Amino acid sequence: MRRWMLVFLAASMLANGASGALALTDRSGEPDKLYRLGVKLQREGRMAEAIEAFRACLRLDPTRTQAYARLKEAYGHGRLVDQLLAELRKRADQDSTDFVSWNLLGVLYAKQGRWSDAMTALERAVQREPRDVDAWTTLGWLSSELKQVDKAREAFRRALALDHGYGRAHAGMAGLYAEEGGDFEGAIQEYALALTAEPDNPAYLYDMGWAYYRKGMTDRALEILTRASVLSPDDAAGRAKIGWVRLRRIEYRAAIGEFQQALRLQPSYAFARFGLARALQAERRSDEAAVEYKRAWRESNNDIYLIYLLGLYLQRSLWIILLVVVSGMILTLVWLLRRRPIPQSSEPARGK
Repeated sequence: MRRWMLVFLAASMLANGASGALALTDRSGEPDKLYRLGVKLQREGRMAEAIEAFRACLRLDPTRTQAYARLKEAYGHGRLVDQLLAELRKRADQDSTDFVSWNLLGVLYAKQGRWSDAMTALERAVQREPRDVDAWTTLGWLSSELKQVDKAREAFRRALALDHGYGRAHAGMAGLYAEEGGDFEGAIQEYALALTAEPDNPAYLYDMGWAYYRKGMTDRALEILTRASVLSPDDAAGRAKIGWVRLRRIEYRAAIGEFQQALRLQPSYAFARFGLARALQAERRSDEAAVEYKRAWRESNNDIYLIYLLGLYLQRSLWIILLVVVSGMILTLVWLLRRRPIPQSSEPARGK
């Protein structure tokens, strides 16, 4: 009987069209059933029906973050971004309570770099449904990206109040500790909480390992970063982080290998190319290091790499500079001695 009720609910959602509004009460267990229905429909390739099931699940339980993850996958199946934006905007305009559409619009706008539109959409999502933990978390990440630290911290706090075990919110809070306050111990604790929820999330592991590196604990950093690399070996940023740890441990050849792997994955990655230049310089491969400094400077248009290049040239020419300085000092001393007047005798001349 209950199975037929679920089929009826799915059919009702489709019949309601774009609004997706359902007269459902928040009965215990109903979000779970709708979520499982959505997963089943998604696996069968029935994306439109799956979308409505996930939407109904979120209307009953806005803290159901896994439903948002599935919903994003279902919406992205076979749709162009512009088509999806138009569809979501139409839904949001037709239903003033549709916090789900505003949440998804915020995510898409952020991916396009439309920061103002993204912020507006996410703020509308949480205004319409303050229990939308996913929207609060995304708002926190966006605010952090825009250096609005207080706003980001409040958004993450609101998300964690709704779901104290939500990994993405803990990871966002960790980023604030590390980047804004330099509190790497606090960041590590937050990453540990994020990994409690998602123990095999390579992004959290890479970031946690980097926090240990910045704290100066290179052994622990390498251990965690290596674990992350097993889970996600093709992460260019992760490989570069391992390279920097190897460089600090004076494992120059291993560092060079990691930076080269990062550059194979992402050829214009200046952070990795700079690391490669530093490792080559440490290995006394000055000509190769100079080439990499130049490429990092040209690719990123960041003058800091030019400063390092000039420093390398000065280092290579140090003996010439010292020779010139010493020679100059000697010549100056000789010149001073030649200009020194000959002292006259103080005794009066004696007559014959």
